[in-house]
Amino acid sequence: MGVMSVKQSPKGDYVASCSKDVSTRFWDVKTGAIGRILGGHTETVCSIAFSPQGDFIATGSADHSIKLWELEAGTCLHTMTGHSNWVNGIVFSSQGDRLASASEDWTVRIWNVASGECLSVLSGHTEAVMSVAFSLDGSKVASGGLDNTVRMWDIEAEDWYDILVDHSDWIWEVVYSPQGDQLATASSDGTLKLWHVESGKCTLTLTGHSGKVLCVVYSPQGHLLASGSDDKSMRIWDVATGQCRAVVENFQGGIRSVSWSTAPGTNYVTTGGRDGSVVMWHVIEEGDRCSVQMCWTATSGILATAGSSIQDVRGLTESNRQLLKQRGAIGEPERLLCETDRQLVTSNDREMEQYSDSPTEHVEHQDEQRNDP
Repeated sequence: MGVMSVKQSPKGDYVASCSKDVSTRFWDVKTGAIGRILGGHTETVCSIAFSPQGDFIATGSADHSIKLWELEAGTCLHTMTGHSNWVNGIVFSSQGDRLASASEDWTVRIWNVASGECLSVLSGHTEAVMSVAFSLDGSKVASGGLDNTVRMWDIEAEDWYDILVDHSDWIWEVVYSPQGDQLATASSDGTLKLWHVESGKCTLTLTGHSGKVLCVVYSPQGHLLASGSDDKSMRIWDVATGQCRAVVENFQGGIRSVSWSTAPGTNYVTTGGRDGSVVMWHVIEEGDRCSVQMCWTATSGILATAGSSIQDVRGLTESNRQLLKQRGAIGEPERLLCETDRQLVTSNDREMEQYSDSPTEHVEHQDEQRNDP
C-alpha cells in the first residue's frame, strides 16, 4: 500500500506516515521500529500534520473527514466534517490554534482546533486543491491545486488577494520557507518554483527531475530544499542558487512525500514512497555539496538498516541489489536471479523479505482519474 504522507515529530522522537491501508503509523526516529498505529478513518488517509508542540496530530482522509488526535493517549478528540470530497492536505498554524485543509471539492477550510468548528470556507480554485500552507503569523494561507495556480488568501477577509501563475501543469505541494518570505511549489510540469511572497513573482525555477514533482520541503534553516518525484528520485537543492546538491535514485516507486526534521541539532529527511516505503536519510553538508546516507527503511512492516551485508547472498534480482546498495548494504551477492518473483534474503543473521519491480497499483480514484504516480 502506497504511503501518502510522512511527517517528522517536532519533538524529534518519531516519524508519522499515512497510507492507502487506512492507517497512520508511528516509527522510532533512531531505529525505525514501528510504534503506535491509529485507525478510525474508513478510506485512504491522504494527509497528516503535527501541531507545533508535537502533542497532537491531524489526519485527513478520502472519507471526507479530518480527525484530531491526542498523541499520548492515542485518542481522537474531534472528527471534523464539511468537505464533500477527499482531504488532500492539512496544516496547523504556527500558533497551533487553527488548522487549514485542502480538498478535492475545490475548497480550503479553516478550523478551530480547540472546538473542531469550521471557521471559514475559501472558494476560488477551479479544480481540486492538493496542498495548503499557513503564513508565519497565521493571517494568510497559500494553496495549490490542479488548476495550475497558487492562490494567496486573507483569512479574515475570506478571499484571495493574489494568484501565482507560472506552472504549466498541476501543483501538488506548496510550502512557506521558515523565514516566511518565500514559497516553494512542486508541479507535474517537472519543475519546482520559488516565489517572492510579497510581490508574487517567481524568482527561480529548479529543473532536473525527469517526471512529475510531487512534494517539496524546506530545511529548518531554509537554505536547502528536498523534493520527491515520480521519476523515483529525491533531490536536495540549494535555495540561493537553484543548484542540485544531491540526488538519491533507484527507489522502487515514485516519492509522494518528503519531510525534514525540525528538532534542534538534527538534519534528517524522511521519504514516503508509492512502494509503501518509509525511509530515513541523514543529510550531511560538505561545503558546496551534500551527501545523503540511508539510516533505515521500513516497507510493509519489514525493517532494513544501513550496513547490512549482502556479500555472497544468493537469490537477489538486479533490482533488489540496486535497492539494497542504495539503502546502505555492503558487499556483493554471489548470484543474481532473472525472475521477478518474491525472494527471501538472509543477511547478518536477519531475514529481510525483498520485492522486485512489479506493476504499480491504481486503486484510488485519484489514480484512475489523473494517472496519479
